[in-house]
Amino acid sequence: MNQSSSGLKSDNIPTISLWLLASIMGTGFLGITIISPALGTITSYFETSEEEAQLLLSGFFLSMAIAQLIYGPLSDLYGRRPFLLMGLVLFSLGGLLAGFSPSMEMLVSARIIQGLGAAAIVSIVRVIINDIYDRLEGASAFALMSMIMSTVPIISFVFGGLICDLIGWRGTMFLIFTSGLLLLTIVLLTLPETNYKINKNFHFITVFNDYIILIKNKKFIAFMVSSSSCAGIFFTMVGFISFEYSRIGETASEIGFWFMLNPCGYILGNYITKRYVSRFGIEPMAQFGGCMCLVSVVSLLLPWVLDLNHPFILSMSGMLLGFASGFVIANTTIGAMSSAGDSSGNASGIVGAAQMGFGILGGAIVVNIGGYDHFERGVLVLIALSSISIVFSTISRRLKKT
Repeated sequence: MNQSSSGLKSDNIPTISLWLLASIMGTGFLGITIISPALGTITSYFETSEEEAQLLLSGFFLSMAIAQLIYGPLSDLYGRRPFLLMGLVLFSLGGLLAGFSPSMEMLVSARIIQGLGAAAIVSIVRVIINDIYDRLEGASAFALMSMIMSTVPIISFVFGGLICDLIGWRGTMFLIFTSGLLLLTIVLLTLPETNYKINKNFHFITVFNDYIILIKNKKFIAFMVSSSSCAGIFFTMVGFISFEYSRIGETASEIGFWFMLNPCGYILGNYITKRYVSRFGIEPMAQFGGCMCLVSVVSLLLPWVLDLNHPFILSMSGMLLGFASGFVIANTTIGAMSSAGDSSGNASGIVGAAQMGFGILGGAIVVNIGGYDHFERGVLVLIALSSISIVFSTISRRLKKT
């Protein structure tokens, strides 16, 4: 396609509102953020352990990770729109089933269905951005979309806690159902197809070969691991930090309030990325953001070291982490997909699966080392993830020079 002076890959591509794309992707992450303040309440309701409650997140993450590897290449064959619609249907259905779950086992199963839907939502929106924009403009657009999208977790953290306190945890699941159904209607009526390079000669062996090529692509791997380890920090943290807030004595609604400062920081970080990525470049901004991530997670140890058990300290560290993530995730995600060439659907699937995978791995390690009972042990996992992000963002910067 011919490059457009507007930063679009082609003047023939229809204009799509970033507000709409951000709302769609934000809905995919709603399944993660809205349940976090309610984890303690759900644990008490079903009389289960904190470790078993982790299944509500890890089950969601696992299905979301695996399914993204499938949706990406299939969207290269059949287009983006059908799988986005399918994802919204599954997401809504999972919310409805979760709201009526009579047992922990049923609730976990419903969360897995939600994850299958969220996988399509998130992976397809990422690749739509890559369909539309060139490399630098794509990073800028992704940053702007992330700023808009971040209002969803802000609202869901706060309202998730309030709904849990006022009408119970089931209300949070019905909100997932309602939001998915609303966006399903909007997408059905307004969103056009963006894949104009549909491959009619598709074979699954081709997908496998494309995955092998991507795995051998050093630039793609460097961007992907940097992005995924940074995202893994957040996905790991939301699984155990809510219990630390509960130990301090915070209610579900108060936990939601403190949690919302993380996406507030993410909005600011993405704003700076959008404004300055064309000046400084993707790789330097990602490397700087990785260093800030490390500082932010180390600062989570301050309450433990200084024996100051106040939620403000934890929330400020979370806000700094969100700010730093705004530098890393948008830049490295677009960097990974742009380095994949025409295999953007496959690349989107791998990046999304890896982001969830790092969250699953981090959560599992936290459980096994006793991070739910000993907060400082969980923080050590976050430190390890942020160190990985720094290493691979540094590698991506060096690869650019070669």
